[in-house]
Amino acid sequence: MGANLLNTNPASLHIYEGITAASPQDVGLHPQQLGKLDVHFLSLIENGSIQSASYLIARNGKVAAWKSMGKLDGTADRGDLQPDSIRKLASITKTFTTVALMKLVEDGKLYLDQPVCTIIEELNNPTHQDITLYHLLTHTSGILPVGGYFNEPYPNPWWGTNGMEDWIRKVLQGPLYYRPGEAYNYSSAGFLLLGEIIQRVSGVPFESFVIENIIEPLQLERTFFDVPESLHGQVCVVDQWDVNLLKPQEDYAKLPPRSDSGLYSTLHDMWKFGQMLLNGGAWNSERILGRRTVELMTRRHLFGKPAYQWGGKLQDKPHALGFDIAADHMTSFETQGTFQLEGAGRSALFVDPTEQMVVVFFVPSVSSWVPLSVLGTKQIIWSSLM
Repeated sequence: MGANLLNTNPASLHIYEGITAASPQDVGLHPQQLGKLDVHFLSLIENGSIQSASYLIARNGKVAAWKSMGKLDGTADRGDLQPDSIRKLASITKTFTTVALMKLVEDGKLYLDQPVCTIIEELNNPTHQDITLYHLLTHTSGILPVGGYFNEPYPNPWWGTNGMEDWIRKVLQGPLYYRPGEAYNYSSAGFLLLGEIIQRVSGVPFESFVIENIIEPLQLERTFFDVPESLHGQVCVVDQWDVNLLKPQEDYAKLPPRSDSGLYSTLHDMWKFGQMLLNGGAWNSERILGRRTVELMTRRHLFGKPAYQWGGKLQDKPHALGFDIAADHMTSFETQGTFQLEGAGRSALFVDPTEQMVVVFFVPSVSSWVPLSVLGTKQIIWSSLM
């Protein structure tokens, strides 16, 4: 994708613009209000809250804003973040896993209330036998939450001293945190199990299934589980940990499927994925999912379920299948029914069916959570709707 340099802030940071199909005003976005987004990001970069920022906003199927600013690499001086720079999606990978699983459901090979123990023998015991695919998709299985979820000061790495050996038994160790269906309990381990289910039922590795059934049909040309070495210089990284993750592992066959946090992508590819869902499962002539499947996947499923939520102590956590969802009682600016997910690092995907809008952005930082980089960003964008 091309990018034009806009010298709107020559004294400090450059702003780069990707190729758009419409102006903000053409698609009903107030240009002056939306223009505050660049000032917002530049301020966060200059005060050190985030390393860089990029965003793409599309409405009615047309990209109306696509910009980037700040540093590409937090470990070395090697250029600026570009509109088409690659970034690790972290937990947004879970949305691809959800779509992959729902394809198998559409094919009649799985059903959502199916006990996981019918596929993975290790769960065939009194503690885990009632956990279903639905519980894994909604983070209500009660199994191991992601480290730090309860704000514990010393999160326990579940892989232990022998690495990922016998990883399924490791994520099932100990009692359940909640009974299945009782509470929302954010579990990346649960999505590892979903990836395992996908590869056992499909007969191909999880990564291959996603590539063949989602990435290739959508022509996501800069979306990878393994970024080619020739493109490593185009990947946004914030620290040495990010750099190390780009190196291929010696033997993926011994590791869990990369179904919780394995993908790298770009804003434009993420938009195509989100637009496919907004279109009811289709992109151009390619149909990835059926319309009714997308409706089932992206509507609210959890009501009255509590969630500790990193200290939030929610009494009613809304959730779809594999996606968070904006509910009417929330204070966020997104339209009710907007389905979304964020990834550590930080990346974000929002799909608003009411406003026919897809929003994606990267706000990389060494800090795990910079509220204004996400909350302030959403407030500016949704308040620009005319």
